[in-house]
Amino acid sequence: MVLGLYTFADIDADGAPRLEVADGEEFVRVDRVVELALGPRVLKAPGTLYLTTRRVIWVSDGGEGYAVDFVAISLHAVSRDPEAYPYPCIYTQIETEAISDEESDVSDSETNGELELSKVMEMRIIPSDPGQLDELFEAFCNCAELNPDPSAGN
Repeated sequence: MVLGLYTFADIDADGAPRLEVADGEEFVRVDRVVELALGPRVLKAPGTLYLTTRRVIWVSDGGEGYAVDFVAISLHAVSRDPEAYPYPCIYTQIETEAISDEESDVSDSETNGELELSKVMEMRIIPSDPGQLDELFEAFCNCAELNPDPSAGN
């Protein structure tokens, strides 16, 4: 398991992510024309969102991809408040590797204009059709339930 958001490039000839089928990973839901906001960063161009039994994977139409394991998502919720974010979305908080207080400024997730994925602690998933938000959130919750926090039993 990888804590935090990471670049994803393991894509087949059809543009779909290659899954870890040996570990039982399967597609649960695929949504096209979904935008992604990483931390304070502006929206990424539309892409395809893949919910699997283990991960959230987003791949832009240009082939840029990001993924996060469900066990690294500490909170997920539907957000419809335009004061919190201008578009209805699924808001997530992502656990990252432990870093020192000096390095942990949320606003410092960018260095020299480049996004440091290891510091991204928030991600918003914005479907093009806000009417799909509740169904998407239900699938998101079901996938999250398949991946309980491994330290919760301690």
